[in-house]
Amino acid sequence: MAKSPKADKETTSEEAPLLPREPDTEKGKQAREQYLVLAKAALRVNFEDYQTLFQAYASEDPEDQQTAQQLDRTVAQVALQAGHSPRQVIQFVAQGPYVQCETRAQSPEEKKAALPKLLHYAKTQVDTAQKQRYTEYANAVTGKIQSYADLYREHVSSDLAAIQLDQQVVAAALRAGESAEAVTHLLYQGLYAQFQQGVKGMDAGSLDQYAKGTVAQVQSIQGLQISRDSGGRRKRSQSLDR
Repeated sequence: MAKSPKADKETTSEEAPLLPREPDTEKGKQAREQYLVLAKAALRVNFEDYQTLFQAYASEDPEDQQTAQQLDRTVAQVALQAGHSPRQVIQFVAQGPYVQCETRAQSPEEKKAALPKLLHYAKTQVDTAQKQRYTEYANAVTGKIQSYADLYREHVSSDLAAIQLDQQVVAAALRAGESAEAVTHLLYQGLYAQFQQGVKGMDAGSLDQYAKGTVAQVQSIQGLQISRDSGGRRKRSQSLDR
């Protein structure tokens, strides 16, 4: 959990409060509102409004900025688990205290020039959050506590091993109530996809096909298991009635 960097710091009356700039578009306003909702849920803190959240986390101090970045990753994890697409979550993170503090004093021209770098930051936070989610599911199904890097090293030598772990992660995520779409996006940061993209140059279309196919296959298997279990219960019930 990302604790406010200013919770334990004294502030003086001479310090002017940091104020966020208003979003330039309606889409930006909606993304900011969504970030606030997600931050409240993740931190279990009822911030009065976005400005209150911003003042709690926005800072030009490098140490405090790390906490704001951790908040971005936490919000991204909650958003991804709730079924928001990575593209949507990138827009949410772009409205977080870290990015907004970085851009609050920029002119329109400076902000435009900095946009690619800031979007890259937001995408990196979302990718990191997704890898963390994958790692948590993988640790749950393997019974071992490993980092994403450890999992990658252990499974990268075998396509079959990586695919099997992907399938186990998908099954666990679906059982946890995540939507098929959310789990498909999760696989984009899975071990098999990362190896195929990074080493073998798998294109986006093939990756999407693999992810959707894997999720559909696991859903089918889970559906058969539920059907078998239901059939077994019916047979046992009929036997008892005789």
